[in-house]
Amino acid sequence: MKNTERLSKIKRMRTWGNWSMVIGILLMYTGYAFFAGYLDFIPLLGNLLKGSYIFMTLLLIIGFILTMGSTVLFMISGMVSTSAPQVQCPSCQKVTKMLGKEDACMFCGQPLRLEDGHPQQNQT
Repeated sequence: MKNTERLSKIKRMRTWGNWSMVIGILLMYTGYAFFAGYLDFIPLLGNLLKGSYIFMTLLLIIGFILTMGSTVLFMISGMVSTSAPQVQCPSCQKVTKMLGKEDACMFCGQPLRLEDGHPQQNQT
């Protein structure tokens, strides 16, 4: 697995968005599965939470908030990505986008830095 310290900032935002989407959907399905009795084989919780409107509603609300939060994260990363300067990575020679003065290449993880007077912007 890749070292997360060397991920670009845009890629890190998208990763958080993906994980919050997956966790939110799993929470919503879990809440419904306990309510409907699909998980009543679990020793203590199965029969206790079967038919529990409060538990199901709580998990549905938390899952919905996580899913909407991931939508907002994807929207922000898309808007930021459109205005980010493009630079060419000296290591892999691919064009990547940078947020801020220091970032990493989206493809190889090479640390990149923009100097104040000499931005390495791509001329496309």
